[in-house]
Amino acid sequence: MTDTFLAKLQDWLKLGVHVVTPNKKANSGDLTRFELTKQAALDGNAFWLYEGTIGAGLPIVSTLRTLRASGDTIRVVQGIFSGTMSFLFNVWDPTKPFSDVVFQAKQAGYTEPDPRDDLNGLDVARKVVIAAREAGLDLSLHDVDVASLVPAELEDCSVEEYLTRLPEFDSVIARQAMEADAEGKVLRFVGKVDVVAKTGTVELAKFPKDHPFATLQGADNIVEIQSMRYSAEMESTPLIIRGPGAGAQVTAGGVFGDVCKLGVMLGARVPL
Repeated sequence: MTDTFLAKLQDWLKLGVHVVTPNKKANSGDLTRFELTKQAALDGNAFWLYEGTIGAGLPIVSTLRTLRASGDTIRVVQGIFSGTMSFLFNVWDPTKPFSDVVFQAKQAGYTEPDPRDDLNGLDVARKVVIAAREAGLDLSLHDVDVASLVPAELEDCSVEEYLTRLPEFDSVIARQAMEADAEGKVLRFVGKVDVVAKTGTVELAKFPKDHPFATLQGADNIVEIQSMRYSAEMESTPLIIRGPGAGAQVTAGGVFGDVCKLGVMLGARVPL
């Protein structure tokens, strides 16, 4: 279905068909294809809206666009972009095996059927690419430095073997957590766009226990935007967007919000 959508997207836009979608592949894939898709929308006088690609219904894409349109310069966008990874590190007690919380998340339906699809960081990397492009940085997926949490020895085995052997590697992440705790910090799986340095990263990073990233609950997402306007030199803190970043209701809300925006753009009387 995704391949069909990608194959048809440019044609639809060229024909003037407006598209609202939470599909991440079109705007995180090949950079040339992304630029051609944007041009197709211009040629067809069509709108391509995708707020739901980052943070479900959270206003992340629209905020980045509004900041740039209003004359701000974005410097850094970083955040916990995955509800699954947020849940894992918010719930995990580092005195207990990390594999236990992975099993718990899988049983509760928070992870993909193969948890490696979450733990390898690819989903977060796609969102990093989308955020980078909305922030004005031409980044591709292969440009993002991803620190996967899947042990190299378990990358290509079956799901069953992965789940069976995962406890063998608990000591690695436990050691990282202990080192962070000794510094008064916690571990969080974070995606980051540094527009100034022109880099994108996905990694397990350390944050002070009073940092907004350290105080999340459940599967919430959080994004911090540092810009010319939201900076110490302007006597301002970074801009923070926080809330549920996964789930049917909030994702549907993000998509329907774009439909409402589209109605306003087309002159319809849609209450906001």
